[in-house]
Amino acid sequence: MDTIREQKIEALKTADEYLGKLIPAMEQVISEIKGEMQEDTIDFLLQIIDGFNYVIEIYNVTRDIVNDPEPLIVDDELEKSVGRLSEGFSKKDYPSIADELSVNIVPFLKVFKEASAKAE
Repeated sequence: MDTIREQKIEALKTADEYLGKLIPAMEQVISEIKGEMQEDTIDFLLQIIDGFNYVIEIYNVTRDIVNDPEPLIVDDELEKSVGRLSEGFSKKDYPSIADELSVNIVPFLKVFKEASAKAE
């Protein structure tokens, strides 16, 4: 029977593969919002946010492994960033959403991807 740690490592492997697709998609939607929005940009953004929520769920379950032996992700900062993102959505302030994604969310995803790739 799998141990909880083995299940978490399997989840991290899934996250690593998923992040390989999510990060470039997020970078693309950021550039569309900051540049020339397409007619499907907002729908694309909403799909990406669903993906981001999925990644957050994996992070929440695996944070003990990700932040061992040293803390790589500061949970308080991540929570604040998610709060600012949520606020941007409530106001439909897409430029501030793009800024939050590029300044805080993409860097978090890259750190999480790097950590998930090393999971053993």
